[in-house]
Amino acid sequence: MTVVDNNVLSALAKIDQLQLLPEVFDAIGTPTAVISELNRAKAVGYEFVTRIDEVKSYNGGWLTILTPTQPELQLAEDVQDHALSMTDAQCLAIAAERNRRLVTDDAHVGTIGQQRGIPIWDLTLFLKAAIRVDAIETADELAAIRDELRRSDGYRFSAADEDALFEEF
Repeated sequence: MTVVDNNVLSALAKIDQLQLLPEVFDAIGTPTAVISELNRAKAVGYEFVTRIDEVKSYNGGWLTILTPTQPELQLAEDVQDHALSMTDAQCLAIAAERNRRLVTDDAHVGTIGQQRGIPIWDLTLFLKAAIRVDAIETADELAAIRDELRRSDGYRFSAADEDALFEEF
């Protein structure tokens, strides 16, 4: 199972591209803390959250909600720092304790994960994988995703990352 954080779920939901996740990964989960953050976003009117609701496993979808164990909660408390939310700490702890990859576009989370030996995929690596499994089939489709991420989520790829993505075609 691959653990996905709030930032990636939200970004993909905002551009209506959540379906890329199950096209790349066999099993996808996110911690209950992520769902709590999303529920707060929904309560203040963020419509994209309804797209995530539709893919939750208890609604017949593919997104498994992961309840942290006591050891995972303890590890989350241990790794949390002034720049790391408890939600991010739970993503890291679940990925670490269950020996799973974590998909995140948060650089601080990625750095801590790498220091702890957690396989970390950022959005660039995820999109490369989507290209390689033909979930993204053309450079035009990738450009549309890039542009929509910029417009809807304020996401900016570095020039090197953008070049690496388009070199896949």
